[in-house]
Amino acid sequence: MGHLEKNFAFPIARGNSRFEGMKNAILSMAISALACACAFGASVQPLPEARAQSENPDAYKNLSSGARIKNVLLNNSVFWSRLGWPYNPPLADESGKTRMMLFDDSPERNFLRDFMDAGVKIHSTILFSGWIAPGKYDYSATDKALADLFAAAGESALYIPRIKLDVPPAWCAENPEDTTVYYPGGLSKGEIAELACTPAHDWFGIERENGYSTDTKMRGNKDPRPNVRGLIGLQSFSSEKWLRDAGEALRRLIRRIESGKYAKNVIAYHIAYGQWGETSFWRGWEKNDYRFGDYGINNLRAFYDWGIKKYGSQEALAKAWKQPDISRGNVKLPTPMRRELHWKSHADFFRASDEDKICIDYEKFCGEANVRAIDYFSKIVKEESGKAAGAFYGYYLFVPRAAYNGHVEFDALLKSPNVDFLASPKGYRNVAPGESGMEQTPPMSINLDKIFIDELDVRTHLSLWPDAKDMAGTRTMLWREFAKCMQSRSGFWWMDLHGGWFDSPEIMREIEKIEAAARQIRAKSPERTAEVLIVSDNESFLYSKPSWQLHRDLVVDTISRIRMAGVPADHYRLADLERIDLSGYKAIVFINCVRITDERWAKISPRLRPDAALVWHHAPAVWGEKYDPARSEKITGFKLAERKTSKIETVEFADGSGKKLSKDFSAPFSHNPLEKPYPTFAANASGGAEVLAKYSDGSAAFAKISAGGRDSYFVSLPVLDSGSYRKIFDAAGIASPAPAGCAVYADSRLCGIFPKNAVKFKLSLSGEFCDAITQKTLKNGDEISIPAKGALVLVPKDRPAADK
Repeated sequence: MGHLEKNFAFPIARGNSRFEGMKNAILSMAISALACACAFGASVQPLPEARAQSENPDAYKNLSSGARIKNVLLNNSVFWSRLGWPYNPPLADESGKTRMMLFDDSPERNFLRDFMDAGVKIHSTILFSGWIAPGKYDYSATDKALADLFAAAGESALYIPRIKLDVPPAWCAENPEDTTVYYPGGLSKGEIAELACTPAHDWFGIERENGYSTDTKMRGNKDPRPNVRGLIGLQSFSSEKWLRDAGEALRRLIRRIESGKYAKNVIAYHIAYGQWGETSFWRGWEKNDYRFGDYGINNLRAFYDWGIKKYGSQEALAKAWKQPDISRGNVKLPTPMRRELHWKSHADFFRASDEDKICIDYEKFCGEANVRAIDYFSKIVKEESGKAAGAFYGYYLFVPRAAYNGHVEFDALLKSPNVDFLASPKGYRNVAPGESGMEQTPPMSINLDKIFIDELDVRTHLSLWPDAKDMAGTRTMLWREFAKCMQSRSGFWWMDLHGGWFDSPEIMREIEKIEAAARQIRAKSPERTAEVLIVSDNESFLYSKPSWQLHRDLVVDTISRIRMAGVPADHYRLADLERIDLSGYKAIVFINCVRITDERWAKISPRLRPDAALVWHHAPAVWGEKYDPARSEKITGFKLAERKTSKIETVEFADGSGKKLSKDFSAPFSHNPLEKPYPTFAANASGGAEVLAKYSDGSAAFAKISAGGRDSYFVSLPVLDSGSYRKIFDAAGIASPAPAGCAVYADSRLCGIFPKNAVKFKLSLSGEFCDAITQKTLKNGDEISIPAKGALVLVPKDRPAADK
């Protein structure tokens, strides 16, 4: 069973009441955690402070409070509630005070107490910055939210405020040059100022006829500001004026908190701005809307300055961007059609022409502006409090326009000394009971350098948009999301978006069990057991036009199908392969690796196992320093041929099974209906490739090359099912703890199995285990039976000392 045979002593804590298990241990970690070291085991690739603790516990006591707080974040769960939720952007009520999203948030106080009782001592809410208008501050809502939270949760609670730093709308009237302007742009300062604070002013970056509010069915106030057909947005992300003004608002708030009675309770600050506060550019999530930004005055000037720095002179910039008369005052951004929608060939789609250079550059500029803002605000947190700082970031696994949204510049952000944690919501597809669960960003990559905190937005059967029909389905989702986070060594918070999603004794008993298991698992040093590695690439988003159809098929659903193959899989970025240990991976699945330079591959390829199976998807390595499909052969072994994609594609397997897979591009779907079928390639079988499946035109859609002890596969149309991936993994000799059709999350400390359909199989893991859900003991060779959409979470039991 390879790596899966490893297990460590690991009893599950049991208790007779919902207060037992985590209560005493976590209470001692509350306020005192900030004054003394936290005794937790180091991770496989520990943060510097965790490594220092394991090597010299006495010296660890002298680490900064910031280092201790980061350890608390890594080893404790969080509960996010709606308590004290302000409107964003801010809105004054009839008395001139801050208008709140809820007309009654008193139930949230009960939810806080429920989670405290279940062992979750860290809480998070959106806390109003106080910045209600340009140069004006109102902290009445801020002070009340803090008082209400600690009155409910108690003085031992720890707190992470999420602080939104978008500008009050009137700021745009005073600073029109620093305001986002949507396509086609061309507005003067006076015109922008005149549009500010009118129905043509887009508050949120998303069309919402009823404005921005929580659902009125769940105690939400109705927003009096409909948000439709906006011509301008809020602040430009490149605005120096925004950074200064929002930074001043942040400093004022932190000083108020740090000089107040709750300073000792606040352990970190979550920076938020942009679309839904998730550091995303305005309108980047809208499927059918091409009013992109940012055609604003100072944003264009900042882009010009960026271009001069890159190309060295005005003449070189004019040549690169095909604008002979370019100057700081007349930069012309490409149209949204050029940036995304219109393409006539593979080369067009993959931004091969000189005219596309400005598209690549502009998205790179967006990413750098976003990283600069996150770093700038995080530095203020450090200067004013010395505490941990973080933000939402990295949504490229779920958002096709990740580059325009500013979410692909990982390397710069991960090097920042000011940023301690990054977060994202879970993915919102393939998340029902019996499905794989999803992530919007690769947690294991982030955890190499920072702390990733997963927002577990679990739509229980009590939610307004339930993913589960009943408690059984909710239980499965809760444990699956937990197991997912444990494998990636991530923190997480339980998310109660509309209030009451966990408002059930049954659900809270399950949360208490999960928290007890989490405490035990986090106390053990993990070893990786996955023999499958998923590789995705954030940088490749710059080198093709966004396609909602391709992104769903290639990234979202392909990763899900791999995870449903019955084997655990790790997931890292392509850039990480130059520094992580690859010796344990018997199969490496490359998802969207459009751009692989010769230099990068020269560093990666010697580090791969010589017998590792490599699986390449869609358009691997067609970009190096330029677009050239022929270069893929040098890296993947497959000679690719461009082919015309039909509206209905059928792939038939060549094994005589009669198995077919199809993709209907003409069918109504939730992707953008304006898109054409995305381009596809075929493998040239004359080069010795074995054709495993063909398109209806006879070209190779799925092929295999065996050479020098290694199997390599090419998947052109990314619609393989989990059974097909399982065959690849079986051929690679990979240990499989569960049948195909099951999601598996595992490391040396646990193995979670989540089937779509009912399964029966013999447990092939060595040793004796406790099912953390039922507390039943299971051992190698036992018959395992899991109902459809059920769950099994195995934790190694203690072994006698003589056996260790």
